[in-house]
Amino acid sequence: MVPFRLTQPQFAERYRRSLDRASPTAIATLRAHFALPIQDGVLGAEVKIFVSDEEEPDPPAVWIDYLGKDNKVDAADPTLHAGRSLELALGFQACEQFDRRFTTDEKFGGIHLMANALKAWFAECWWKAGGWTYPVPVTLQVHDGFGDGKPVMLTEKPG
Repeated sequence: MVPFRLTQPQFAERYRRSLDRASPTAIATLRAHFALPIQDGVLGAEVKIFVSDEEEPDPPAVWIDYLGKDNKVDAADPTLHAGRSLELALGFQACEQFDRRFTTDEKFGGIHLMANALKAWFAECWWKAGGWTYPVPVTLQVHDGFGDGKPVMLTEKPG
């Protein structure tokens, strides 16, 4: 457990180094995901990062939602179709645990530092896995507006 004794820059750097431990798993997971065929009708995708906060002590989660005009909800259909939403297993179990006060202390602002680090880390993993040329436009954002609130375009195809 990383104790609550770091400055904001130290915390941001330590958190990023912790995320880097999960990079090999994340890149391998993304490469496998990119190999899956995308059904006709998918017009784009959104990746959402869910940052763990004081109410959610779990590790962060990353979900990808496939979008189209005719979204369907079918939990039994494993294909990448419009309406499909799935969590990406990125290896967060390899990351260090940080004292909860980093995210619960509003003055410290750790939740926003985490969000920005997660966004930058995930975009880097996506691109290292070959996602820049993914066949549909994909944007990345942090859920609930944590961090700087700016979306990142993960593909060369504009959304």
